[in-house]
Amino acid sequence: METIVLFDEFEVPKIKGLEYLVNDSLVSSDYMFINELNDGFSMYFEKNFPIFNIPKNSSRDYCFFELKRENKNIKFFCPERQKNLNSAVWYFYVEITDDDKKVHVLPGQVRVLFDGFNIFCVKGVPKFIDVLENVKIHNKILS
Repeated sequence: METIVLFDEFEVPKIKGLEYLVNDSLVSSDYMFINELNDGFSMYFEKNFPIFNIPKNSSRDYCFFELKRENKNIKFFCPERQKNLNSAVWYFYVEITDDDKKVHVLPGQVRVLFDGFNIFCVKGVPKFIDVLENVKIHNKILS
């Protein structure tokens, strides 16, 4: 059984309890869905997906948060929760700096449910953050 999914220039870890949907006709998929089996979240990646920018004329308020790790930053843009909705789409991108100081960017989006603490599952960290923290640059790209 595979332990990673190749997506564009990245290796994405397969984490137990998550479902991965990819384009199996390609060695390195051009799209990827990662779903939490209890419907806590669904992540989406697409090759050449744009980096999200908050619309200038948006009537919605957004929160921004960033996770800084060694050689990796993960930036989230989160619209404030709507009172009549129990889910929201958060936009993010991961910046990974390789040994040559080149930055590789992986943008995507995640739909999260606000039913209690369902998104906070792995050692106090949401599983979708666990996935993003473990994304790596594919070793053939580095060669």
